[in-house]
Amino acid sequence: MRNFLYRHGLVLFLVVMFGRGILGMLTVKGLQVFNPALTIQKDLGWLVMLLYAVCAFLAVKWVKVDKEIGLIKATAKDYFVWLPALAIPFTLALHLGFHSTWSHVPLLMIAAIGVAVNEEILFRGILLRAMLPFGKAVAIIVPSLLFGVAHLGNILVGGDVIFGLFQFAWTFIAGMALTAMRLQSKSLLPAIGFHFVLDAVEYAATGEYGVHSTNFSLGWLSIFVMLNLLFLVYALYLLKKKNNSVNVGMVALTAK
Repeated sequence: MRNFLYRHGLVLFLVVMFGRGILGMLTVKGLQVFNPALTIQKDLGWLVMLLYAVCAFLAVKWVKVDKEIGLIKATAKDYFVWLPALAIPFTLALHLGFHSTWSHVPLLMIAAIGVAVNEEILFRGILLRAMLPFGKAVAIIVPSLLFGVAHLGNILVGGDVIFGLFQFAWTFIAGMALTAMRLQSKSLLPAIGFHFVLDAVEYAATGEYGVHSTNFSLGWLSIFVMLNLLFLVYALYLLKKKNNSVNVGMVALTAK
């Protein structure tokens, strides 16, 4: 079974994706037996996200693809190139402010790290590894499109429809940027770190686990999409720069 999943990355992705979903659903239903008033959006989001992250991490460790997908130590340079992208959570913090209670912040942070670990391992790790044999363009676009589609599910659990549609747009765009950043780095850890910072700011600002029933202005939603487009341009530039450097190195090696 382990060898089969190692050889078939897409199957591994589906098993982890649906397996952690079933575990999360069973956990929520089990807790609701004791307290029917509990909901994912208000009470259990942090626990579900933590379970998802643990499932994803244990799966890649068990199949022994953890190092292949980038769960290795990153260099200082790997982190440094992400500094311009921090303009996104910084702008988010300035616009939204802080609308949570301090007692709720620890649970929000657990949810944020859970989401970051889970989604990066799934989409910029397992699925990216499965798609790379089809070329870098496919590897950047397909996982990112599925990443965006996955966020449409927030509408089904009480999220605002307009926000959900915009969220699909920027998660698709940001997904491509994150994938490009991952391809120019050997480590997945900087992507996980950035994802955590972004979600931590959003969660602390709204007091919600990423599923928002509040109406946001179309102007702000559009600005956030534009910021992610700039992030994508920056990430593609870095990837192209790295590819050019590799090509130059190969030419020089051949010349010798």
